[in-house]
Amino acid sequence: MKVGILSMQKVKNYGSFLQGFALKKTIEDLGHQCEFIDIEQGVIFPELKRNISFLLKKVVERYCKGNVITRLKYAKKFQKRFSDEFFDLLGVNVHTMDHFDIAVIGSDEVFNFAQRVAWGYTTQLYGNIKNADKVISYAGSFGHTTMKDINHFGVREEIARTMKSMSAISVRDNNSVKIVEELTGVTPYMHIDPVLMFDYLPYVKENNCKDYMLIYTYPNRINDVNEIKAIKSFAKKHGKKLISIGFYFPWCDETVIPDPFEVLGYIKGADYIITDTFHGSVMSLKFNRRFAALVRPSNMQKMTSLLSQFSLQGRIVDDIHTLDATLLSNIDYDYVNLKLQEERDKSLEYLQQNIR
Repeated sequence: MKVGILSMQKVKNYGSFLQGFALKKTIEDLGHQCEFIDIEQGVIFPELKRNISFLLKKVVERYCKGNVITRLKYAKKFQKRFSDEFFDLLGVNVHTMDHFDIAVIGSDEVFNFAQRVAWGYTTQLYGNIKNADKVISYAGSFGHTTMKDINHFGVREEIARTMKSMSAISVRDNNSVKIVEELTGVTPYMHIDPVLMFDYLPYVKENNCKDYMLIYTYPNRINDVNEIKAIKSFAKKHGKKLISIGFYFPWCDETVIPDPFEVLGYIKGADYIITDTFHGSVMSLKFNRRFAALVRPSNMQKMTSLLSQFSLQGRIVDDIHTLDATLLSNIDYDYVNLKLQEERDKSLEYLQQNIR
């Protein structure tokens, strides 16, 4: 069958790449043809407009707080590698199919319109895909969008009507389950992110680094003095080199901008991982690493849902003074891996039953 994936595949982000690649490969392994569908331009609500003031503030926060030349150098390299290499590797610009038998919306924060994204709010992301005979979602997320946001922007009825048109709805976190239930009256399936479902081991590119601690975050996210002090102190105490993936931080020993499969290698080989991202946590538990999660308001819904699903709430660092104890505490990966296998089986069964 001809299957289209509607995701956030053109976002320059390792997690977005890896979830898109995993879902595409999984569907192809089930015997189908698969391509990505571009997101249609939607409505830009004035409150969520990416105006000059917003963009300027973002640039200043990310790159203009000291070491500006170095920050910009790494940022330019990161942006260029995605544009020139990684998007081609993912196949986001390959469009040979005008019509699809089935469209799959997901994974990622495809339902999260209450943020300043370039495409704004479009019913396409909730199931209104005109060039597909059938539409389902897989492990989609509303991110930090809430029912309050949906009501505030006056899109409740439209989203509800559009989502009800889908043949099957699958989400990946508890917040999204509750929203879909309230909008449609139907309890959606809940499935794991494609990165957890897919066997990435054949794609992992190992590295020769030893004795290192990985920082997996976004620009300007780990900027609290006490957080930085605690991380550096732990690394020094345990003789670990601090390596940052993708973005430059002057307090790290090294910054690397690897390809997505090299990222997996860095995760797999790390002694410890500090992350405040969803996919940083996903990859940490996938490769059974010791990690600490610094949960932020923007990702609290999906991060806490993920970690509680695998009984890993203890990896959340609410008080930075507990960082050492969290990183040094053992994780029952026998339980996690058993649970993961159960969830993989459920996910594959869902895709097999609904893509036909």
